[in-house]
Amino acid sequence: MSSTLWAWGLFSIYLVVTAFLAWRGGQKGGDATTFAIGSGRMSPLIAGMTLGASLASSAMFVIFPGFVYKDGLAPLIGFSVPLIAGLGLGFALLGPRFQSLGAQGGALTVPHWLGARYADPRLRRLFSALNVLNIAYLVLIAVGCGYVMQATLGVPYIPAVIGVVVFVFGYTGFGGAWAHALTNTLQGAIMLVVALVLFGTGLGTWADGRLWADLSSTGAVAPGTALFGSAAEVWLVPFLMGMALSTQPHLLTKSLYVEDRAAWRQTVGIGMGTYAVFSLVLFVGAYARLALPAGIPQDQAVAQYIQAAVPWGPVNAVVGVAILSASMSTMDGLLVAISASVANDLLPGRGSVAANRLVLVGLAVATIAVAVSPPPLVLILGQQGVYGLVAASAGPLVAGLFLRGPLASGPAIASAIAALAVHFGLTAAGVSANPGVTASAAVAVGLPIALLPPLLRRSNPAAVGLRG
Repeated sequence: MSSTLWAWGLFSIYLVVTAFLAWRGGQKGGDATTFAIGSGRMSPLIAGMTLGASLASSAMFVIFPGFVYKDGLAPLIGFSVPLIAGLGLGFALLGPRFQSLGAQGGALTVPHWLGARYADPRLRRLFSALNVLNIAYLVLIAVGCGYVMQATLGVPYIPAVIGVVVFVFGYTGFGGAWAHALTNTLQGAIMLVVALVLFGTGLGTWADGRLWADLSSTGAVAPGTALFGSAAEVWLVPFLMGMALSTQPHLLTKSLYVEDRAAWRQTVGIGMGTYAVFSLVLFVGAYARLALPAGIPQDQAVAQYIQAAVPWGPVNAVVGVAILSASMSTMDGLLVAISASVANDLLPGRGSVAANRLVLVGLAVATIAVAVSPPPLVLILGQQGVYGLVAASAGPLVAGLFLRGPLASGPAIASAIAALAVHFGLTAAGVSANPGVTASAAVAVGLPIALLPPLLRRSNPAAVGLRG
């Protein structure tokens, strides 16, 4: 049996099981709160697997190992240890406070939380509007899925994109947060198995010492590269961006899925442990350096290595399904967050499951319209949009979480605007090709703007909303 037939068989089973889990998720509640955050008493195991799967997109299985193939040790470090440490620390510091204040005010989304904490609906609407920047990232995922289905299943690109968008948007609209959580648990389990299998294909290079000899010869810094040209870009920038990325709406709201701080600690532990196992796939890039000739385009290194190392059809089919799972797990998490935010925050007072579903229909049409013929800049704008959102969120969130008492919204709004201006301004000026550098600079500017005025002027006017 050919690998394409194996892929179709496994993918068909995956579709049926995913649809069943989404249906089960849809049976667990039908109001706007359940759609956005589930019951609020989700099992830490399910919430943790959902968190880990939401963190890992197809980039972890295809793009990041390509950087390791090209540049060696520096990207292997930068995409793993400091990034995981930053994410874990961010979730540990921000999640418990966000959870307790969110429960107090009944917040369903990050923009809802910010608007209530600062007692200003303008802040709520501002960050709900900024969430729409994630549409570019949805397009990136849809484009990636289209290419994977084209290569694995033999489906033409445009029908593949339309099919993926309709399927993922459909099951997310049916079951909301519970569908997202249950399907991500399945997707995460598939990804865990494949990550371990791929990591195991090169164990022989550990035993004979060739792996470390090759990696050490590349050095811990990759001079002249866009992302890892200095020690700060290898260690500091990924750590800082890991902390910043923990503020993403579809990630931080996972703290509202579970009941209390103890459950959140378990969720973070499971989520980060899961993501650490996914990160073992980075070693495929290192194995490819030894198994493949130099000069292969880095985005093709993983596929060529798998064909060479494990040419058996069923294994290639499982890998293809795992990459699709990684993409879908990130996409449905973004969809729950964006649709809940637009329906509940951009148009407050109109939030309902029906409104969320209408938003999803609009997002699906927009995603397909761009993804069927993606402009070259979408690849850049997707990452820039995500980093811009987290840079803008950092100051208002940190001030709202850790400063006590009522807070004026002016410094928070100024912080968000300044961070966006710095991030996109430095990018446009060509100061750095690394979006992590520009976003880190934006956070460094935005944080003092949000924190210093309240600290210097403690006599704020009385406010209504979430209290510190």
